[in-house]
Amino acid sequence: MRKNILSILAFCFFGISTLPAQNLPDGGAGEVLTLEICVKTALENNASIKKARLDERSARFQKKEIIGSGLPQLKAYGNYNNFLDIYPQGIPGGLFDPDADPNQINVIAFGVPQSVRGGLELTQLVYSQSYLVGLKAAHTAEEFYHFLSLQTEDDVIYDVVMNYYNVMAAELQMESLKANHDKLSRLKTIIQSQVDNDLARRIDLNRIIVNMTTLETEMDNLEIGVEQRTNYLKILMGIPVDLPVKLAPEGLDLNSKVYQSITLDADISNRYDLKVMDKRKELNKLDIKNTMAGYYPTLAAFMDLNYNAFSNRFDFLAASHTWYRGTLLGVQLNIPVFDGFQRKNKIAQAKVTSEQLEWDERVMRETVNAEYLNATKKMNNSLKGLLAQKDNLALSEQVFAQTEGLYKEGMAPLTDLLDSELALREARSAYYRQAVNVKTAQADLLKSTGNIKNLIN
Repeated sequence: MRKNILSILAFCFFGISTLPAQNLPDGGAGEVLTLEICVKTALENNASIKKARLDERSARFQKKEIIGSGLPQLKAYGNYNNFLDIYPQGIPGGLFDPDADPNQINVIAFGVPQSVRGGLELTQLVYSQSYLVGLKAAHTAEEFYHFLSLQTEDDVIYDVVMNYYNVMAAELQMESLKANHDKLSRLKTIIQSQVDNDLARRIDLNRIIVNMTTLETEMDNLEIGVEQRTNYLKILMGIPVDLPVKLAPEGLDLNSKVYQSITLDADISNRYDLKVMDKRKELNKLDIKNTMAGYYPTLAAFMDLNYNAFSNRFDFLAASHTWYRGTLLGVQLNIPVFDGFQRKNKIAQAKVTSEQLEWDERVMRETVNAEYLNATKKMNNSLKGLLAQKDNLALSEQVFAQTEGLYKEGMAPLTDLLDSELALREARSAYYRQAVNVKTAQADLLKSTGNIKNLIN
């Protein structure tokens, strides 16, 4: 099949003249945009791409946040207490007075009405299995969002390319209709003169007018479609919809990039959706490890340095007030013992998700392979169809020219001329559509192998 494709393409590339660089409908002064400019503008301004890049940026900050949780944590604290009523305490009788009845309970107030405390607390995580797994997960998540951002770029490029070619096809169709309308307009002038001189029938003139009206209606409808597609292309590019633009007609030429795209091997490893799926599976495995890390003990060291002051009234700001220093140094060990099987069931849920991702990946890979086969078949058929439409267009132009000459000599009826004009119009439209099919097939083939950026590189 590949040899067949290459032979057809070689004939197309060297044997088919490119589409004529016709003037596009003049919609006012506006910048002329090539496909490359459209794609690059979309990569810079498209809202979906910007959001994906923000997600990627957020993932980098999240990674730094997790790294920071393993660094020393230092905090300052302070508190002021004013006991309007000092908490009472009950003590056995005779504790301070040997002569008191030991069976009685004495109630006294311990403490002073006001106190102030301020200090610094330093903690350092010494060991946490969950933290180590979290670092790996943060790095994987960063890669996940990076590939997701690249996948979004590929999707936007594909949308821009397909919409660009659709607009170009409509523009070329509009130009074809205008060319036919001009021919009918010139013919109308001739027949009008003949009718005025009783050399032609009025019905022949009416037929011309009916055909011209039909063309004008088609052009009006096509103009609406062109404007709608162009506005959607502007949205994809992230530019104002009221900005006047024109598309460069050379976008439909058959160039060397068509040849390069069709010689690509069936290598789907460059597809970012598959890389995103791999990262999703990796994140799920790390989620299982992180849950299992909850069975491991954690160890942290801490130190507390503080100063305390006590008084019966608020005079802590006095220079003569005495402050008492306290220092605490220690380690804290937490050992999970029993959590009601919460972690066990959470791990089971994650394993079910892992199985679901395996099935998703299997379906995705089959879909990707099908996309490649379909794109290859579409490219092969579209190139064959373009050869046929080129010959058909040349034949239609020849038939119309001959019929027009015969009609002017009075050797062919007007019906034959109108029929040949309609056939030429349809042949030209079919040729333009097929040229668009070749370019869209190229985009499909590049996208199926993850090489859609080759269109602009």
